[in-house]
Amino acid sequence: RGSNSAHFQTPSAFLRLFFLRRHPWEGYSFTARGMKKGMALLLLCILSVIQHLAALTFTGESDDCSYDTAEKNTNLVNEMLQKLQPGEELSFPNKTYCLAGGVLGVGLKDISIRFNGTLRFSDDTGRWPKDGKARVPAMYFEQCKNITFTSSGKGLIDGNGKAWWGLIRYAEYGENRPRLFEIFNSTNILVENLILKNPAYWTFWAHNITSLEVRFTDISARIDDDDSHKLLPFPKKGDITAFNTDGFDVNGKDVYIHDCNIWNQDDCIAVKDDGKHWTTENMVFERINASGLGLAIGSICNAHVRNITFRDIYMHHTVKGIYMKFRPQSSPDYIGLIENITYENIIIDEPEQWPIWIGPAQQSDSVEFWQGHPCSLCWPQFENRMFDFCGCGVVDRQYYRDIMLKNITILRPSYPAGMIKGSKDSMKNIRFEGVKVVDPKYKDGLSHWFKSHGGLNQYFVCEGVEAGTGVAVDSDPVPSCFNSKDQAFKSGTETSYDYSRDSDGCSCTNLPW
Repeated sequence: RGSNSAHFQTPSAFLRLFFLRRHPWEGYSFTARGMKKGMALLLLCILSVIQHLAALTFTGESDDCSYDTAEKNTNLVNEMLQKLQPGEELSFPNKTYCLAGGVLGVGLKDISIRFNGTLRFSDDTGRWPKDGKARVPAMYFEQCKNITFTSSGKGLIDGNGKAWWGLIRYAEYGENRPRLFEIFNSTNILVENLILKNPAYWTFWAHNITSLEVRFTDISARIDDDDSHKLLPFPKKGDITAFNTDGFDVNGKDVYIHDCNIWNQDDCIAVKDDGKHWTTENMVFERINASGLGLAIGSICNAHVRNITFRDIYMHHTVKGIYMKFRPQSSPDYIGLIENITYENIIIDEPEQWPIWIGPAQQSDSVEFWQGHPCSLCWPQFENRMFDFCGCGVVDRQYYRDIMLKNITILRPSYPAGMIKGSKDSMKNIRFEGVKVVDPKYKDGLSHWFKSHGGLNQYFVCEGVEAGTGVAVDSDPVPSCFNSKDQAFKSGTETSYDYSRDSDGCSCTNLPW
């Protein structure tokens, strides 16, 4: 894929092979009829090669981002996509083209789309196209097979997301914002050599997908150039208010994403369900730089996720690191299961929040951000159990099985090593090998709060692991609900603080400010 290596690259290459294998006139008598047959065969072969090599060049208007031009360009893209035949390519020249949203490709087969310049989507939020009340994705592809999205260098697809970001706009739009690049119900897809920049909402969403490869493709969602996500953006404007700018969100089977860079303000990678009770399986993510809300499994509800590997990943100033999460159940009440998951050879460098989180999703589905669905964004520092404020619940009938964390290095964290939280015996066979915290630092008010709550060199919560099935080897600290003959007493880092017993509810008065 990508190089079209299964096909002849030039007509001359085909003709050389044609003549080398047999003379075109061999087996024919030198009669008018025989010569006509030979020439007809040769002509058909040449036409077949030319058709395969055919490329359509986008002829829209460049360097004009008025809405009328963006809308005309979008309509032209859709017309050209509809005309593409198997073996053809749609190529965007190395120019800047503005689009209005609603690029649509359905039923495409055996084609390539080459982005050599920049596609920039409109920032006119009021005129963004809708399907009913829902805003349509910037680019949407469905029921496609054998498609390559590529560029000759590093093509840029810019969602102009800053027009949709911020607290005020979140209150206005909520999550009814357009995804940047969406692929649904498709097979054998290659995405390579692209930059996906500043989405209004999720960046890349491939669901009900079979056989997807993404390589050498970068995601950037930034409000500014600061080397931080600024969890508390006041009084300064901060990155974190680019809400819901997920990186690579995937659902289906046989997915390989590698050699990519991600900086965003939500899940860097999220292996998701699709609101249906089916299995997502067989995915590998490797050789990636990622900074955001983590390498996530989930959020999952009433679905099955298995055979997922994250490895050889560097996470600089990320908010979360390793993140596995269930969200509240919906109807019907199926069992959810996450199993056979491996995180290996990962460096989490100065994370701004939790390095490891296995449990309920820490999220809010409303503008009342203190409400947890099921775990609040302001938990645990602002929790008040009496008033059900900033609490952290668990999700019943949702299970973790056979989870491996191996060679995980957490450098200079400002939060505890992590939290592990589930309903009774909902986790089984959780194994940590070489999971180590190095040089924890109290950097701000939120991290200083932990001084009186067990410190940083601990797992703040460890609940829900079936007795005898949590194992830590050569790891420091050791989760309190794990078994570790060598480490539990040698390291001296297990804490006597018990969140379920000792929490004082809202601890706002213990914060330095």
